[in-house]
Amino acid sequence: MRRDAVANRERIIDTAEVYFAENGLDAPMHALAAAAKVGTGTLYRNFASQEHLWRALYDRHIALFDDIAERALQIESGWEALELIVDESTQVMIDRRIVAEVMRRLAISDPDYRPTNRWVGTLRTVAERAVEEGMARPDLTVADLSAAPLMLSAVQTAAPENRAWLARRMRTLLLDGMRAHPHEATPLADLPEDFYERGASIVKRLP
Repeated sequence: MRRDAVANRERIIDTAEVYFAENGLDAPMHALAAAAKVGTGTLYRNFASQEHLWRALYDRHIALFDDIAERALQIESGWEALELIVDESTQVMIDRRIVAEVMRRLAISDPDYRPTNRWVGTLRTVAERAVEEGMARPDLTVADLSAAPLMLSAVQTAAPENRAWLARRMRTLLLDGMRAHPHEATPLADLPEDFYERGASIVKRLP
């Protein structure tokens, strides 16, 4: 592809990630073209349908998780590898709000396309290592590690001023639940000083 064609394609994908996060995966393609500052012809030459664009986003997200997996497998401690996976995969899902929905749609539209099998294999290896070390509870499974970033990334629905401390506390509680028992409770991050004064409200305030 020519350099300008490659640039157009990447700009479309970059824009689509934000556009779909704000408007949903079924939002009209012509508005996406306008947001990306390309013509509809250019858009459709690169992506013949929404499904093709979803696939491009999916592949981009999978590449991020593959990088996390590769680094996790290089860590000697299974528990430290587990913490890296939880922390960094959660951050991906917070930074790129459309990840979960893109993966769900691809699983429906193209169930035979399963590059996520690599990710599942890494989670299984890391969970087994952490259990063998005696750091993780013996019934910890791949399903638990898969669910962790989904749960923790939900803090983005909280009011902006509450997200940081809430994420720190929920991470500690979740990881302590994964640890082998008995163990001492890990200290939680402090609550905001005015937490009780403002009614302990952590929900996102609507405009």
